[in-house]
Amino acid sequence: MEYCSHLWDCSAKYQLDALDSVDRRARRLIGNDLVVSTLQSLDHRRKVACLAVFYKIHFGECAQELFDLVKPFPFYHRTARNRKNLHRYVVEIPSTRTKRFASSFLIRTAKAWNALPSSVFPDTYNLGTFKSRVNRHLLGKRASS
Repeated sequence: MEYCSHLWDCSAKYQLDALDSVDRRARRLIGNDLVVSTLQSLDHRRKVACLAVFYKIHFGECAQELFDLVKPFPFYHRTARNRKNLHRYVVEIPSTRTKRFASSFLIRTAKAWNALPSSVFPDTYNLGTFKSRVNRHLLGKRASS
């Protein structure tokens, strides 16, 4: 169910709900509360996977055609109110004229990417560190709400 989850992340809600219900059913079948409490939900794993794929695209660890789709946003090292919460890897999100493209992988993930704190980004390219920091960040965000 996790294979290429970044591709079907922008599927309709009813389709994702069906997949998530399979995940919940599998948790019930396990039956061991200790084991189930350590598992992350399919939705959470899907979000981490999407951001990890975007991380690879942003740093050019993909086909050149994909890399060219993600344009870095000019980052000004000034202290301005609207820039204080941005990290240095912010990307430009193109305006979407049609609703069809507004839910595409690149647009949805770019919005989540731009909302990440700078603390999740390692100093050098390290996918494993990025994924573990994003995982912790998303878990903390979910726990606080």
